[in-house]
Amino acid sequence: MTLANIRKTRKSERLFLTPLSLDELYRLTDGTGDFLMASVLTETIRLAILHKIKTMELLPSDTHPWLTYWLIRRQGVRQGIGVIGSKNLPDENGYAELGYAVAEEYRRQGYFTEAMTEFLDWMYECPFCSGALLYIRAANIPSVRAAEKCGFLYEEMYGIYKVYRYIF
Repeated sequence: MTLANIRKTRKSERLFLTPLSLDELYRLTDGTGDFLMASVLTETIRLAILHKIKTMELLPSDTHPWLTYWLIRRQGVRQGIGVIGSKNLPDENGYAELGYAVAEEYRRQGYFTEAMTEFLDWMYECPFCSGALLYIRAANIPSVRAAEKCGFLYEEMYGIYKVYRYIF
């Protein structure tokens, strides 16, 4: 199975996850991308998008699902409630670090857990991927709980971050 053969859109019980194209990422940075709730676009997420754009511009398009954010959208609703994605291709051990953001008004309703579970299922389809890593600020108790609920295991502290690993 190649990167290009992996299904691009995912559907869960309440959500659709779709990888954003370079054009869609550009639209988020220039303010014309109204397909994502504005509250998701924090300064941190905007900087991450700019980094993703630079990386995607240099690499083949079949790697883009690994490098972009995936839009988290409730079924029947046009505007996305969050984003999820890997920060790069899996490392030499097959692990990819993940990043995510969910609009505040949709937190604590299970949407993140559902999106993460679906994204992990997508990653599992890649034979070169062994699992995922999360670096979560120790003070971010809701993210810690959600990671544990998704099956991530605490590994160690790295500065102010708790490192969690998910193994396929």
